[in-house]
Formats: sequence, C-alpha cells, structure tokens
Amino acid sequence: MQLPSEANVLADLRPVAQGMEVMGQNYNGSLDRDRDAILGKFSRFMPVGFYYRAFFKPKGIWRLWEGFIRAKAGLGKIDIGFKPEYHDKAYLFADVAVIGSGPAGLSAALTAAELGAETILIEQEPEIGGSLNWARFGLDGKRAGEPTQELIAAVKTHPNIRVLTDAVCNAWFSDNFLPIIQGNRMYKLRAKQCVAAVGAFDQPVIFRNNDLPGVMLASAAQRLLKLYAVAPGRNVAVLTGNDDGYLAALDLLDAGLKVAALLDLRDGGDKQTTQYREAARARGVRVLAGYAVYEALPNRDRSRVAAIDARRITGKGKVAASGEYIACDALLM
Repeated sequence: MQLPSEANVLADLRPVAQGMEVMGQNYNGSLDRDRDAILGKFSRFMPVGFYYRAFFKPKGIWRLWEGFIRAKAGLGKIDIGFKPEYHDKAYLFADVAVIGSGPAGLSAALTAAELGAETILIEQEPEIGGSLNWARFGLDGKRAGEPTQELIAAVKTHPNIRVLTDAVCNAWFSDNFLPIIQGNRMYKLRAKQCVAAVGAFDQPVIFRNNDLPGVMLASAAQRLLKLYAVAPGRNVAVLTGNDDGYLAALDLLDAGLKVAALLDLRDGGDKQTTQYREAARARGVRVLAGYAVYEALPNRDRSRVAAIDARRITGKGKVAASGEYIACDALLM
C-alpha cells in the first residue's frame, strides 16, 4: 500500500491508525479503472527483461526509454520533504534465540528455558501462537484447545523467556548476530544458539492469470477468516496438492461460504486423504481428484476472478485439451 510519506507498506502487517491515509499502489487512473491494465493484452510480447534487449539501439536511446519504463515498474512514491522519525537501537544477549512462535517455536523456547537457558522468542505477529491461532488440524474443526492455551501461558510466564511480538528478524548473520526490528527500535541480538521455527508456507500453483485479485493462498484466506472475520469470497474454489486444502474448504463451509469445487492435483491418496474427501463430499463439495487449474478467467472489467478452467491431468506436465469452466469469485491454492 501507499501512505503519504511511505511506499511499499505491507497491508497485512501495518495496524490501522486514526487518520491514516491509505492508497493503492501501481495503477494509472484509479484502482478500479486502471488504464495500464491494457498492457496485459500484450504480455506475450513482453517477457521478463525484454526492454534491455529491445531499447538499447541506437546507442543512447535507453536514456529516453528508462524514465517511462521505470514509471510502470510498480514503484511507490516518496515524500522528499518527509522528516525522519526517531529511531534507536539496543543490544540484547541470549543463550537461545527462537524465531517464530508457532507450535514448534513455542515448544523449542519452553524446552530451552526449562533447561536453564536465557531464551528470546521472536514473533512478527501481535500475538504468539502462529498457526495455532488460525489453522485447522482435523475434521472436527477443533484446534489444540486447552493444551494450546497451556503452552502459550507457560511461555508467557516463564522467567527465562523474553517474548518480542510485532518484531521481525531481519537477517541471520555469522556468529548468530540477529538484527530484530520492533517498531522504531532495532535490537542487535547475539545468541549462543538460534532456532528458526518459521513454519510452513503454501506454494503458489502456476497457471495463466494466477495473479488476478481473488486468487490467493489458502493460508491467507484462513487468516482472513479466523483473525479478521473477512470472507475471501462467497463462491470459492480450492486447488490443492495435499490434505490441507480439504481443511481450508471445511473452514469456508463453517463460515457460511459456498465451495464451488475442490480440485486435487493427486488422483489417489492414503487413508487420511480418503477420509477428508468423503467428509468434503458429505457436506456437498464437488471434489475433482486428478485435476488442475489451467487458467483463471477474469470478470468483465478484470477486477477479480470470475471462473476457472479445470482440466484433468493426463500425464507429467500435461492436461486434457479441453476442460470445464467453474464459476467462482475466489480461488484458494
């Protein structure tokens, strides 16, 4: 997002403040009517870095093109007259530094602390717990329940653990030097041992138009639902290559949303996968095993996804010549 004096602001990490002026970034005209969207029709003629090959002759011509091309590169705007705010630094030392406060990070921090180590737990979110706060771990929809709360409480109250929330570990340098950014302060942390417990990340699937608004990672949609009560869509399709996609679909149903279809890249599956498929079908979800998304189709003004082209996988890297169009206003993967 674009703030008056700051560009490239991460919308999912910056808290809303009174009087904040927030704008979108990288559009021509308005966000709903972006005049530069027409460039997408010429994407096949503009591969990555094409301008370095196309606009270097005759000699010196690049200087004429550079300003125009850079202006279209998605960069934000800075306020030259902005007066820097107060920032400072502080020094920290610990026996063990744990980066990430999900189930693994909490367990690691508590284990180290109980063995007598001075431990620092670093979490970029406002609350510790990681995926325990939003993920689904079974068909019944229950999270870890009381054991989770006991684990979090034990970490918060342990005398050997210092918790830093809203803090980002910006790097991991030699000799376990960690710069930690928390608000307007940078901690320079030296630790004898470091544990990176940053969790798992969904891998985006490659298909045409996979950058349309409404196409997102399943974990992002679950965060929207569980942490902010925001629906990613009303008629949602799910594309998955593992069992977590079924759990995300069940979360959507529990929130009162419709699941248009669930496409599973796998044709087969183990006993647990079979149980998950049966549970999804029992709740009215159409499950297509061995299918992939060939293309996401936009609505008329290309403001978001309107349908997907679902095709059966026929071989490694191959799909059927034709598929089925499934209407949806969001696609989770």
